[in-house]
Parts: sequence; structure tokens; C-alpha cells
Amino acid sequence: MLLVNFFRAPAPDTSIIRGFKRGNMTRRTRANITTVVFDLDDTLYDCHRQRVLAAHLYACRKLLAAGLHRANGSKPSRESLFRLRRRLFREEPDLDTLDLRLCLQLGLDTLTARRFAKVGRRAYFSSPVGPLKLFSGALPMLKRLHKAGVSVFILTAGKRSIQQAKIRRLGLHRSPLIQRVGYTGLMQGKGKKHFLRRIAQNEATPKNILVVGDRPDSEIRAARELGLWAVRRLGGEFAARQPRSRLETPHYTLHRLSGLFSLPFTFGSAPQKHGTR
Repeated sequence: MLLVNFFRAPAPDTSIIRGFKRGNMTRRTRANITTVVFDLDDTLYDCHRQRVLAAHLYACRKLLAAGLHRANGSKPSRESLFRLRRRLFREEPDLDTLDLRLCLQLGLDTLTARRFAKVGRRAYFSSPVGPLKLFSGALPMLKRLHKAGVSVFILTAGKRSIQQAKIRRLGLHRSPLIQRVGYTGLMQGKGKKHFLRRIAQNEATPKNILVVGDRPDSEIRAARELGLWAVRRLGGEFAARQPRSRLETPHYTLHRLSGLFSLPFTFGSAPQKHGTR
């Protein structure tokens, strides 16, 4: 069964969502989308299961190899460190502070904790990229958008060489379905907003652009700040993170990428009948 959750963001700008009632639009006022920008991780493929867990284990191994077990006078196993990392992340899903919190939790003094935190963070973001697979609905969706004449971009944050390796592993590096991949480094929201702003300059109106991602504090917020449509794919590492403001609240959420075509939009340079393939 297709799981799609339609809802209206708090206090929407009714000047750009006329005809929008009870989380839906009338057929007459459907926005026409000519550009779609997808986040990569946990949007087009299951990064959480295919990458994140392995990256946490890799970081644990590098911490132990750097002498963490000697620094705190104990002998934590890789598995115990992994469980602690996962627990600390669930409590506070902030990768920038995760390794420092981990080291402090293990009883290291602040100076030593900061030194080892750099090792763990660097290892997490540079863990080797193994085989990856797109979500089952991703390729059919990309083909359908391409056939409709929609310009498709991919936007991704992280260490550039790692993100490029992911794109290659997913078979998207030379795909005719993708117009361009934007790499923002570790800048997250700021870098994504810069990339989206450049794309918006080539459209007649920002409401021709749809952004699909999983993080309310990153690509969703960047899209809302620029007046673009924002759709959140609910799942993955940040699924439990709740929007903290109107700007982090997407216009729609969905669980499966196939649900994109059930949203109240038309796709392509010319109006289409909703629901046709």
C-alpha cells in the first residue's frame, strides 16, 4: 500500500498556494514542476542501512587503532563503542559533536577527547564506499521525470571524494537522466542553499522547482527559505528529527519515491494529466 502523508505547513504563504485547502490543491491550481532537485543520502538510496552503520563501525575501528583504549585506561571493544555511538546519536543526532561526546563519555579529559574526536569524525566521513543500490522506485521515477522533460539535479553534502564515489557506485555519474550533481562539501544547509539559488536563477518562478530530501534542517529549510516546493522523504538516519520551525516543515511528506506522482503537481514543460504514466 502506498504510504503518502499530505499536510499543510504551518502558516503557508497563501499568495503562492492559492486554491490550497486541507493539505491539497484543486486541479486548476496545480503547480507545474519543471525542475526537481533530489538530495542523495536516504533520499535516492538507503544510506542508513548501506552506509551509516558501516561508517560508525569504521570510525570505532580507527579510534581503537589510534589508541583510544590506552587513553582511557580500559579496553572497549569495537562493538561496545559502536553501541555507545549509536545511543549518543539517538539522544542528540548531531554528527559534528558526536565523537567529542563519545570521548567525554568514556572519561577522557577535554584536550585528549578533542584529539580523538577529530580521528573519529574524519574516519566517519571518509569510510570506504562499497556497493550501493538505489531505492527500488528511484530509477523508474527518474526515467519518468526525464521523459516528461523535467530537469533533474542531485544535491549532496559530505566529503567530495566520498560523495563522488557514491554517485559512481549508484550508476548515476554518467546518467542521461541527471543534468548535474552538486557537491557542497561539509557545508550542509548553507552549501545546499547556494546551489539551489543558482538553479532558481534559471527558472521563471521558484514555484517551478521541487526539492526532495530527508533532512528538515538542511535541504528542506534551504528550499523553504528560497520559496521552493519542499517534499520530505521520511526515513533513514534522520527520520526521527522533527521540524523546529515553519521553515523546516515540508509542504508534503512521503515514504516512497513513487508517491511523488500522487502529489498535487504536474511535471514537465507542458501540463499533464495527473496520474498518467
